[in-house]
Amino acid sequence: MFWSYSDAVVSVPLDEKVVALTYDDGPNPPHTQALLEMLAQHGVRATFFLKGRNVEAFPESVQPVARAGHEIGNHSYSHRPMLSLSQSAMREELVRTSDLIENLLGQRPVLFRPPYGLQGPGLKMAVDELGMPSILMNSNGADWEETDPGLIANKILESIAPGDIILLHDGHGDVDEPAAQQSRAPSVAATGIVIEALKARGYRFVTVSELMALDAFLPIRLGITARGQTRSE
Repeated sequence: MFWSYSDAVVSVPLDEKVVALTYDDGPNPPHTQALLEMLAQHGVRATFFLKGRNVEAFPESVQPVARAGHEIGNHSYSHRPMLSLSQSAMREELVRTSDLIENLLGQRPVLFRPPYGLQGPGLKMAVDELGMPSILMNSNGADWEETDPGLIANKILESIAPGDIILLHDGHGDVDEPAAQQSRAPSVAATGIVIEALKARGYRFVTVSELMALDAFLPIRLGITARGQTRSE
């Protein structure tokens, strides 16, 4: 299993106080919009890993994310645990979602985050074939089970370090029907707390790709060119 995660990016080793905010499972109106307003208020750009089924249901919520300058990544189409799928089915989940995003924005997502952070050998081979770095995280607010914004924020703030990738949610991965997604208002409120607290500590916020670019050796290790495509050896 170690090989399956050998190229996954969990954090970036840095001395500079820089972190990346990431959000999974959207879009989820109106909570994605509320989050965009919160991020704009603080002048912060983040990375959104979108669920294909929700992109299909709420295309009008995808363009504002891109227009605001945020990075958009692929979070599979159905959010099913990838370990339960064949390699061809895994690849189809990624391609279908990337196609949806590209058709809306004219740009194909470069980054992928596996549902539940689960990545077996088949999924690693699929992302390698597609030239998509797999992005995990090492800091989260457990906002899938915690609903108090202060407690969500504290889970992040108590252990944050330079180069961390922070996970929060603007949508719901486990809901098959996009319209049945519940409120992510606590995560939006927690975002404001985290940003204010970390800025007071001297941190700045970047997208995941920008964070990765700060490590000169990371693209070499992943075999990625400046355009985000896997190099042919």
